[in-house]
Amino acid sequence: MKNKIVAGILGILLGGWGIHKFYMGKVGAGILYLLFFWTGIPTIIGLIEGIMYLISDDQTFYTKYCGMKPEDIPTYEVHNEPPTNSEDDGETKNQ
Repeated sequence: MKNKIVAGILGILLGGWGIHKFYMGKVGAGILYLLFFWTGIPTIIGLIEGIMYLISDDQTFYTKYCGMKPEDIPTYEVHNEPPTNSEDDGETKNQ
């Protein structure tokens, strides 16, 4: 599974050579970027793609750019439970 932050940074910094495309598994597009890197056009496109990777949400990134199905996208649930006080057994203290 690809990391969108890594893909975005590669697109911004090394997009002219298509490194982000190779990272994403799109070898044909990466070779095309390499063939035309001298024109500067892949650099501009790589910059735009890198920004698009970074600002997209996880579901959009994985479905649109990685070709994953929505049901295959991993979900991370965060459980924020209040901290427990080991000294207090649920009883209120008399003051």
